[in-house]
Amino acid sequence: MTLEQVMQQIHILAEGNTDYPDTSEDLYLTRLKRVETAVRNWEKEEGVFWNELFVRLEDATSGDKTITAGVDEYDPPSDFVFPVGYLRIGGSYYKLIKPSDVQLFDGTSSRLWYITGNKKVGFKIHIIPTPGSAENGATIKYEYYKEAAIPSAASDVIEMSDPMYIAYWVASEELKEENPGLSDYYMQVALNKMNSMKLANDAPVWWQESGYKDVYSGFGS
Repeated sequence: MTLEQVMQQIHILAEGNTDYPDTSEDLYLTRLKRVETAVRNWEKEEGVFWNELFVRLEDATSGDKTITAGVDEYDPPSDFVFPVGYLRIGGSYYKLIKPSDVQLFDGTSSRLWYITGNKKVGFKIHIIPTPGSAENGATIKYEYYKEAAIPSAASDVIEMSDPMYIAYWVASEELKEENPGLSDYYMQVALNKMNSMKLANDAPVWWQESGYKDVYSGFGS
């Protein structure tokens, strides 16, 4: 669903008609801020890492994506939250380590990468050893967990699997004083949709083994 479609659903739930407000009206702008809050609620749902927010560097619109010989520090995308797994340069894999463990690998020949910084000062990606002329111009590849995108344009697509969560949540907030009974009902629907998204997010992949493999011999073996 796009932002425009979600805003229309909010209006239908709250007003019961299709006389949608103009994008410059206070009602629309208030709803838009509530949409942002609903997205942040979803993004920060406790204990959940949403599958929709795991992405590849190559699909990002920002961030350094190629190696420069002699440079070991690179910028991640602006929506970067935390890294996932190995960084790849050409056919070489670089293991992710904690910045606090860097000193343990002084003088090592191992291929490693680590992250420093935060949202305030900015994150930096560090590569060990420093790439040389053989890697110059090579593509950097890695996966990372991103921030949820906040929709602002009518055509912006909502990232969550069930955007009707937003519609019910915003409509509930809008009706708290005017119609508390309907507000409570809409909030329960929103919470049910959140729970359904969480169940789908944690569901095992179809036709694949799940669980942990027993690597121990049986008792008495």
